[in-house]
Amino acid sequence: MQQRIGREIWLKHYPVGTPTEDVFEIVKADIPEIKEGEFLIQNIWMSVDPYMRGRMRSPEETKSYIASFRLKKPLEGSCIGQVIESKNTKFQIGDYVFGDFGWRDYWISNGNGTIKVDSKIAPIQSHLGVLGMPGLTAYVGLVNIGKVNEGKDTVFISAASGAVGSIACQIAKIKGCHVVGSAGSDDKVEWLYDNIKLDYAFNYKTVSENNLSAELKRGCPEGIDLYFDNVGGNHLEAALDNIKPFGKVVLCGMISQYNRTEPLAGPSNLFLAITNRIRLQGFIVRDHYNLQNEFQSIMSKWISEGKITWKETVVNGLENAPKAFIGLFKGENFGKMLIKV
Repeated sequence: MQQRIGREIWLKHYPVGTPTEDVFEIVKADIPEIKEGEFLIQNIWMSVDPYMRGRMRSPEETKSYIASFRLKKPLEGSCIGQVIESKNTKFQIGDYVFGDFGWRDYWISNGNGTIKVDSKIAPIQSHLGVLGMPGLTAYVGLVNIGKVNEGKDTVFISAASGAVGSIACQIAKIKGCHVVGSAGSDDKVEWLYDNIKLDYAFNYKTVSENNLSAELKRGCPEGIDLYFDNVGGNHLEAALDNIKPFGKVVLCGMISQYNRTEPLAGPSNLFLAITNRIRLQGFIVRDHYNLQNEFQSIMSKWISEGKITWKETVVNGLENAPKAFIGLFKGENFGKMLIKV
């Protein structure tokens, strides 16, 4: 049998500040023959996500909930592939599977940590987006952490057109809330109005930093009950200015700070958390995988009922994954950023 060769993307060194393409390298790797009980997967789709930036720091530089990527080794991330060889009776040639071995053409599994997926409800790549980690993150943040009050709450969601934010917006709308969102372009704001039916949306890039609080006031004249934070920085400050007494802040991500080389000063108005008795809570979605089945069932129902829509930004070619990843921090993604391997 002819030796199979695949490509892998490695990290050459840990970046400082915003990553550049030269910190990545494409390496050719021999793919070994599978053993009894194993199967070989050829990747079709892979995900790039902002959280991966935290894994691109040396273990000595920061402590995190997840280990740093190893240098001179293939990167990792969610992926969808198809079984092309199998010596495992539970996984047949042609099966589509989900795993954590993105950033490469091929990977071998014995079934551990591998989940079969189908396209009955939505295309297979949706298991990297609306039916995957981003969708679960939105669900957990609003329902489990934020405990959104159905039909009552005014909800503000930053990065509202992103993979997580756009699903969080729709869940809040399904729950009958008044929903306000920020996004980074006029096209994204238009999509939020036309497709998500937000009550108020704005382009934060055309609002001066000092006026962000006033912009929120226009969208939430009676104040915010729940803020779902994907951005941090001045978005968090503006939300604190407008949050109601006993309001809630769900800290999901702070993409504005991921590439900073120096620590950012905390919100200048954090004292409002005391005077308004605000609850701020961060969360990591991997702590809530026990809700996976519940989420899958509810989200599949919403999709079949036409209550959920989503956007994907697709970049073709494994070799373009580094460029796509860097683009996340420039706002180049509209919805979920995906690589078609």
